Amino acid sequence: MADQVLRLKEIEDFFYLITCQMLDIDLEKEENQSKVRIAWPTDGAPAWSINEDVAYLRITPVDDKMARQQNIIYNPHEQDKAYAKKQTVYTRVHKVNWTLYGPNSYDNADVIRHMIFDYDYMKKFKVKNLFLITDVPMPTRLPEYYNGQWWERTDFSATFNEAVIRETKVPYITGTEIKTIHNR
Repeated sequence: MADQVLRLKEIEDFFYLITCQMLDIDLEKEENQSKVRIAWPTDGAPAWSINEDVAYLRITPVDDKMARQQNIIYNPHEQDKAYAKKQTVYTRVHKVNWTLYGPNSYDNADVIRHMIFDYDYMKKFKVKNLFLITDVPMPTRLPEYYNGQWWERTDFSATFNEAVIRETKVPYITGTEIKTIHNR
């Protein structure tokens, strides 16, 4: 029995690669390997120049009505007749936040917004059991004042449902002992 559920690290790695593909970033080149970053890096936050395009990814869970419902199914276990296979099926909701810096931050956010609706990317999401909630807001331009300069910044987010299946074995009640005790 195998669960179908993504670990947070898997989701981050997946959207890291997808973002690089959408922005046509060649990861073979060493200078491009820090153009997309995961928020809250364990080794600190390296700086970048005001003219450099950089994207940060942050994946956060969303408390949603869809995430509270569970469908529990019991089926006979194929190999072990004394057990049933219990499947718990539910939805997790993830918000993917992109914070983009640099002179092309707004245009890059617009490219990502456009590409997440692309059929080829939808197929890649489906392979990971991720499904776009298609009410996607426009990117928001938010120049940020830092160290006496205005840095171009654009924030953008999209929400995805993840179809989760967790499987376990549960024993059947195969019999019981009944005793009759008189005069009690």
